[in-house]
Amino acid sequence: MPSPRRHTLAIATLLLAATATAPAPPDPPLPEAKHSKLAEARYKAALDQYELAWSYFQQKRLDSFQVYLWSRLVLDARREMGETKDDRIAALRAHFARMRKMEDLATRIRRLGFGRSYEVGSAEFYRIEAEHWIELAGAKP
Repeated sequence: MPSPRRHTLAIATLLLAATATAPAPPDPPLPEAKHSKLAEARYKAALDQYELAWSYFQQKRLDSFQVYLWSRLVLDARREMGETKDDRIAALRAHFARMRKMEDLATRIRRLGFGRSYEVGSAEFYRIEAEHWIELAGAKP
């Protein structure tokens, strides 16, 4: 017979799995401009790696820094391809959305009694940093 603690742990795990499997917000479509195939390949490789890191973070196999790092590399690749200020701001907003989603998940996990408080603090910093960059670009998140 399972103990009440084990039963609670199983329910919490199922709830986390149900809420954490939503995909990360998609990046806006690439601007219609001519980019080098290498620039597009770099962006796609970073995005693929971010999606893998996000999946592992949801499974508690990676910490928030790895998700941040790959989101930041997606941001850098995307901004570099931006033809206009609006393109670059769209890249910043997509990074901000990814960091906000990570912060929300880290906070939910911590509230359930799992996860570490430093993950919540780290995710909060990454989200604030992204929001600050948008502000510096003269836009709103």
